[in-house]
Amino acid sequence: MLKRTNINTYRKMLQNARTPEEAVMMEQLRAISQNIPSLYLMLTVAVISLGFTFLGEAPTALTLGVPVLFIILSIVRLSFWKFGGSRLLEPDEARKKLLQIELLTAGLFLILGAWVWSLLPYADAQERLYLSFFTAFTGASSTICGISRPRLVGVCLFMTLGVFCLLFYNWYERFYLYATIQLAVTYLVFFMASQTYKLRLAQSVVLLNRLNAENRRSTALADTNQSMALTDMLTGLPNRRQFFQDVDAAYDPSRDKELPVVGLIDLDGFKPINDVFGHTAGDAVLVETAKRLKQILGNKASVARLGGDEFAYILPKTVSQKEAKRIAQQIVNAMNEPVRLPTRDTSRVSASVGYSSREFPVKSARDLMEQADFALFRAKEHKVGQAIEFSARHAESQIREAIVHQALKKADLDKELHLVFQPIVNSTDGEITRCEALARWDSPELGSVPPMEFVAIAEKMGMTQQLTRVVVRRALEYLRICPELPSLSVNLSAQDIISRETSDALVAMILAEPENVRHRLVLEVTESSLLNDMEEARYNLMKFRFLGLKIALDDFGTGYSSLRYLQDLEFDIVKIDRSFGAAINTAARGLGLVATIQHLCRSLAIECIIEGIETREQLETARSAGCRLVQGYLYSRPLSASDLHAYLIGEKSFPAYRQLLEDGTRDVA
Repeated sequence: MLKRTNINTYRKMLQNARTPEEAVMMEQLRAISQNIPSLYLMLTVAVISLGFTFLGEAPTALTLGVPVLFIILSIVRLSFWKFGGSRLLEPDEARKKLLQIELLTAGLFLILGAWVWSLLPYADAQERLYLSFFTAFTGASSTICGISRPRLVGVCLFMTLGVFCLLFYNWYERFYLYATIQLAVTYLVFFMASQTYKLRLAQSVVLLNRLNAENRRSTALADTNQSMALTDMLTGLPNRRQFFQDVDAAYDPSRDKELPVVGLIDLDGFKPINDVFGHTAGDAVLVETAKRLKQILGNKASVARLGGDEFAYILPKTVSQKEAKRIAQQIVNAMNEPVRLPTRDTSRVSASVGYSSREFPVKSARDLMEQADFALFRAKEHKVGQAIEFSARHAESQIREAIVHQALKKADLDKELHLVFQPIVNSTDGEITRCEALARWDSPELGSVPPMEFVAIAEKMGMTQQLTRVVVRRALEYLRICPELPSLSVNLSAQDIISRETSDALVAMILAEPENVRHRLVLEVTESSLLNDMEEARYNLMKFRFLGLKIALDDFGTGYSSLRYLQDLEFDIVKIDRSFGAAINTAARGLGLVATIQHLCRSLAIECIIEGIETREQLETARSAGCRLVQGYLYSRPLSASDLHAYLIGEKSFPAYRQLLEDGTRDVA
């Protein structure tokens, strides 16, 4: 027999069924098996009661022997039911089990019938009535317990009615005639009920099978969704969500000296691959990167793709800091190897790596991520393609950053922010052609905070839009009160250029000014700011151009798609990055490149400015390359509004190119 089964076991049994009929058969077996203890309990009580009824009247072998033997057999049978049917049955095995039950039931009725027949000679009229009741009760009990199986019900009914008629039928006793008729009708009703039960059972099984199928599909879909939610579909690596879960799991706050090492990886030079070769090539680079990372890290670390060209890894607590440094450098070296693209071209990218340190206590897993992120930022800030560990210097910078963060959070920028102005000079005559507005923050708590410091923190805080609005408002105010200034440029951050909210706010602010003010405002954007969302940047820049503003491309030459931007976006001004100006007199190729850019701008009717001119030698070389408009400390550091006004009204003047060379002077305000 089968053990009683839970719903999960039952579902597994039904899954073994090949047809609905087999599923119904297996459910019949399950239902009958669950009723076995109740059946044997009822029969045992009935057998004991009948034995004690004839105690002293019939032989001991019949009154005590048969009940004891039945009890022993019941215990054996129940033990087999409890411990012998633990495994799941196949349909063919279930069919054999049902046949055994039917044969066993028929045999049981024959034995009980023989026992009742042997007690019949010792019974008086009242006891004969009890014998008939016992027979009918036995049949009814067996029928009810096997109601799910019509054929088993039929066996019970036939055997019971047969035994009853054989033992008790008497044409001269109308009671037994009526009893036989009533019993036959009752058993017929039982049989019909069994047929109906089987039909209902079949419907239930079919419904349950459908529910099981739906459940399996739902489970499979849930598993797929779970996998998709935690897996990067392109590389097959865990994604950002899974990685953060892994970091949380790896961090044990009770063992702050046994910390995992968290590393962040950012690919350098990935954007041009998408731009030049297409996204298919970019995907190939990402897949190859994931492959190399898995080869390096193996089973000793978990690696994930956070998104875009950013990857991350976790080294276990058993890895030493020395080994962590070796692994980080190994990643950098591996990423420098060329990648074979689907176009059969080869491309090369580099990787910058920042990783956490165990030398500094942390309060949460997020602190490990922040250490790695801070180290990565420093790695990309100084020189791409290197691995940097979070250090004591970084910890000090992080503390300073937190202080500035809190101060900036509480700052009243309208009162605390002011502008300084760096002139852009025509070196031919020393005249100011325009100025660049630069923000300066005087914090009541910290004093004067360097712009490189608070601007970077503002970007992390998402405050650049607020900064930009204040700077643009200040710039418009100065243009309004200083008509002598030809034009004034303001820098837009990467967040500004792709934010419609910010662009709309600036448009409303600029439209409120008269034409002679707003037409003198120049907006500067960097190449890097265009990388995030080219189409959105194009849309927002178009709005400013419709207002009559000029647009300048700053830091030209440091990006990856400079020529494409000149082609796709109608820039009015190009500013050659200060790195070219600083090295123009020391690198022949740099001089040639500057000359080429100058010639290109001239052919496109674009105004060209070179930044970073700090010496007379650099100026002379820039002039030889065709540059006339220069910006740099050779002429002036950023000026206050009052100092700038002195130059604009002629109280002070910058020397012309020839005068500067002849005098050997350096006018620095």
